[in-house]
Parts: sequence; structure tokens; C-alpha cells
Amino acid sequence: MNYPWPGNIRELKNIVERLCILGSGNVIDLQYLPAEITDYSHRPITQEEKGKTGEEVQLALPKGGISLEDLEKDFIRQALQMANGNQTKAAKLLRLTRDALRYRMQKFGYL
Repeated sequence: MNYPWPGNIRELKNIVERLCILGSGNVIDLQYLPAEITDYSHRPITQEEKGKTGEEVQLALPKGGISLEDLEKDFIRQALQMANGNQTKAAKLLRLTRDALRYRMQKFGYL
């Protein structure tokens, strides 16, 4: 299945619960899946779903390496600055859910 799960784990959890409620027995029937999932493979993936912004970005790994954690922390800080502290807007800039951003903010001591 070529579905990107934009709602991440919450969306998957809700779908599984739906299938358990609507289904009978040990077999899951496709008729119980929402149309956006079953029809997904029949349409091309949009630029937004591919995660492209239209801007080409090339990053090169320095020869000495880099701390991915420091890089992530810095991007979160930059996104929060660009969004004037608005977590929802910062999450959109980083293509994260607000909850995923808050998790990372807590991880790095921003909360």
C-alpha cells in the first residue's frame, strides 16, 4: 500500500480500531477502509506529499561528521523563531505534527 499516513501513528491507530469494530472474524475486508486509503494508489503522489517545496536544497556532510541531534535542535530553534514561537506554524515549517514537535522540544529542553 502506497499511503503516506499523514496523521502518523494516530491515524494508523484509528484505522486499526475502525477495522476491529467494523470487521467480523479474523479477516479484514478492504470495504471497511476509508476511501482516501483504498483510492490512494490510484492517484499520483503530489509534490506536497513528496515533501518538496519547489526549492532545491543540497546539504553536504562535513568530512569531520556532524551531530544530527545538534542539527535537529538548531532547526527546531530556527523554526520557532521564524514562527514567532507559534508551535503549530513551526511544526508546519518542519513538516511535523504539533505533537511531534512538542516531543522534540521536550527532548531538547525547550519546554
